[in-house]
Amino acid sequence: MEPPMNSNLARRQVLSLALGLILATPVLAQDSDKVLVVGASGGTGRFIIAMLEEQGYEVVPTSRNPERAAETVAGDFAWRQMDLTSRESVDAAVRDVDFVVTAHGATQAEGPNDPEQVDWIGTRYLIDVAGKIGVKHYVMISAASAGNPDSPLNERFGNVLVWKGHAEDYLRESGLPYTIVRGPGLRDNPGGEKPIVLEQGGSGRRLMEREDLATVTVAVLNNEAAMGKTFVARNGDGGATVDLQEQIQNLSPD
Repeated sequence: MEPPMNSNLARRQVLSLALGLILATPVLAQDSDKVLVVGASGGTGRFIIAMLEEQGYEVVPTSRNPERAAETVAGDFAWRQMDLTSRESVDAAVRDVDFVVTAHGATQAEGPNDPEQVDWIGTRYLIDVAGKIGVKHYVMISAASAGNPDSPLNERFGNVLVWKGHAEDYLRESGLPYTIVRGPGLRDNPGGEKPIVLEQGGSGRRLMEREDLATVTVAVLNNEAAMGKTFVARNGDGGATVDLQEQIQNLSPD
C-alpha cells in the first residue's frame, strides 16, 4: 500500500501556478469534461488526479480496491472499481466520460497481473471500450523503450516493453484521438526543479520525477497539438524549461 501523496497547500498552490506558466495556451476544462484516470492510486496517478482537479476537470479515478484508494489518496474523488484483468470490470467502469488517461502498469513479472495481462490485454480492453463510447482523447503513459525486444528489462519484467509496444500500436490503430507519453526511469523527488524535455528519438539514460511526468500528461490532455503524437518526456540537467506548448507543437505526428 502506497502512502498518501506528500504535499501541503502551499506546494499545491505553487504547483498550480507552475503548470499555468508552463502552458502558454492551456486548454481549459468545460463544465461537463469528465476524465477517467486508470492507475490513479499509483505514484504518478496521484499527481495526475490532483492536477486535473485543479484544472477544473471532473476526475473519475479507478482502482482495483477503491475503498483503500479513497483512504490512502488525498482528495475527495468518486472512485470506480476496475480490474484490468477482467473485461467485464473494464466495461462497467469506462462509462460517461469524455477523456481517458492511463497511468497503470503491471505489478508482477509473472502471474495474473503480469505485463501481458495488464499492459497488453487489459489496455486493449480499455481502448476497445473507449472507442465504443467515443472518448474525445485517450492519453497513454507508456515506457521510453516501448517496443524494444532487446532491452534487458524484458527478461527481468516479463517482456514488459514488448507488451507495452503492442499496446501502443493498438491505440494508434484504434481510430481514437490519442497521445502517447513515454516515461523514462521515474523518481520520487519534488517536481518543478529541473527542466522538462520532450523528444522523439535520442539516446542515453533518461530519468524524470513523477510529478513532472504528471505535469506533461495534464498538459497534453485535450490539446489538439498533442494528438496523434508519441514522444519521450524526461528531465534535463539544468536551465529553464522551454514552454511545453511550444515543445508539443514542434513534435512530429506518428
